[in-house]
Amino acid sequence: MHGVMLSHLPVPHQITILERNPSDIRPDLAAGITTWPEFEDFMKHHDRVDEAWSIHSPGVQFLDKDANVKRKMDKPLKMTSWSVIYHRLRRNFDGLSSEFCDGEVRGIGEEDEAQGKGKREFLTGMSVTSLTKLEDGIEITYENLKDSKEHKLKADMVILADGANSTLRAKFFPDVKREYAGYVAFRGTVPESEVSAETKKIFDPNLTYFSYEGGYILLYIIPSSSGSLAHGDRRYNWVWYHPVSSSTPSFKDLMTDTTGVRHRTTLPAGLMNPSAWTPYLSLSQSVMAAPFAEVISKTPSPFITAINDSALPRVLVPGFDNRVLITGEALNLMRPHMALSTTQSAMQALLLEKVFKEEMGLAEWEKRVLKWGKLGQCKTNAFGMWNLRGLVAALPWVLRLAGVLVGIL
Repeated sequence: MHGVMLSHLPVPHQITILERNPSDIRPDLAAGITTWPEFEDFMKHHDRVDEAWSIHSPGVQFLDKDANVKRKMDKPLKMTSWSVIYHRLRRNFDGLSSEFCDGEVRGIGEEDEAQGKGKREFLTGMSVTSLTKLEDGIEITYENLKDSKEHKLKADMVILADGANSTLRAKFFPDVKREYAGYVAFRGTVPESEVSAETKKIFDPNLTYFSYEGGYILLYIIPSSSGSLAHGDRRYNWVWYHPVSSSTPSFKDLMTDTTGVRHRTTLPAGLMNPSAWTPYLSLSQSVMAAPFAEVISKTPSPFITAINDSALPRVLVPGFDNRVLITGEALNLMRPHMALSTTQSAMQALLLEKVFKEEMGLAEWEKRVLKWGKLGQCKTNAFGMWNLRGLVAALPWVLRLAGVLVGIL
């Protein structure tokens, strides 16, 4: 997102993105995304492709055990997937064509007259190993994973956006650790064509929740594995939060794949041990409302994420003269209850655009980004605790939210 935003600035820039993954075309991760106004604002200003990228949801509904709607809220939302957004942004940034997005990128507008003048590169298979402060910039040392050769690149500014497992963040902020929240998220998708008509009628087109004692599940509709938004091609995407202590054999079994490798945070789709999943599949059939039980039972490749969170105290890395910034989940890994991760990155990019247009200073940018992160953490944790354990469990996060709003936290 930052690369797309920078490429639309009125002053030309040379933008190089160093991506560790070796492939330009990324496989579908079966990961759904719910967007919020900040992301939609980003797409409104920086998406230059005239193709739909989301599925409209008019509101949120909560079911009881008998699958009756006990509460409903009118809240328009846009649902999409990680793969759709990644390939859409790549199309905008460097013209990458894929089955997810191959539409024409609109031409230069008055507000981004430099587009096409600056150089834009997206280099895959590159692992950044260190940053060195120079008198007039930053030296980036990185390894080409394809041939194991080391390279160096000089930059005026470096934006670290390498995710929750950022190795550079660990070097700059070694005391900040990811903390396990005490529960996991089972996840999966089911092709729309395999869902019964009765269940479709209950779910489509809303974001739907169901809570039971100790856990909860949600479901919404996302594009197909190839990005299709057409009815019949779409997928029913569900996320099920359930407590699992990290010290139990069950947790170890769940996080160990079919090849014997134990995963620290996410065990990918297709690798879950049937023996580890079977007890939870059985549990779902006994505690879930029938529509949720159906989609879980029809999921061919469920996967699991151990819910963690972490937050850095700074956005500007000390010792680099305000030339090194940390963004996205590398900066602030939030629990996913309110799906704020993508929105967070959009907010950071939109505010940084104001810095480059001299409408805001970097110090103010950092202040606003940190506050947004604190508010987001409180909101998503309060919402998650309320669904998992009730109002009393959510109250500490509600009080903390109030403290952030009034400026005492």
